[in-house]
Amino acid sequence: MNVKKIKTKDKIIKAAWKLFVKQGYEETTISEIIEVSQTSRGTFYHHFRGKEDLLFSLAYFFDNDYTIWEKTIDPYMNSLDILLSFDAYVLKNLENSPYRPFLSSLYGLQVMTSGTRHILDPSREYYKIIAGLMKEGIEKNEIESSLSYMELTESFAIIERGLTYDWCLNKGRYSLLQYGQRMMKIFLNSIRA
Repeated sequence: MNVKKIKTKDKIIKAAWKLFVKQGYEETTISEIIEVSQTSRGTFYHHFRGKEDLLFSLAYFFDNDYTIWEKTIDPYMNSLDILLSFDAYVLKNLENSPYRPFLSSLYGLQVMTSGTRHILDPSREYYKIIAGLMKEGIEKNEIESSLSYMELTESFAIIERGLTYDWCLNKGRYSLLQYGQRMMKIFLNSIRA
């Protein structure tokens, strides 16, 4: 994709999220997104199939934060302790996010979409971090499991998605961070060498 197309796509995404935050996802129309992004209807549909594709871009906003977190890792920590730290960072970000009101819609629409399920995209930074730490843990004999590092990565992600989905279903009535950390410790301790 060339630079001009990327800039146009980013312009549409930024306009959409500005409107989503200001007036809500349901209340925002594609026409308003086109107007605020100063693009055309054809350009919009060149980049996105519909408004829900813009909601799905939320996963990538969180990924930007994960690359920042990655720079704070203590290289001398055990990989399982780093994974628990990453879990805390992810769950805290979700719980305190200005995009929190959109998480239920994101999860609901991802279940129903026939298109790409972005929260499952293995090329996301989220998955790269987990996979890298799982692989490192196995190589350093910090992790003992009959599962491959990719299977362990998927297990970790399933736990976080399940917790987040339940938290959304319960309208955030409990601390995602506190409950999630308890559940993730059980999983990580089960594979600790």
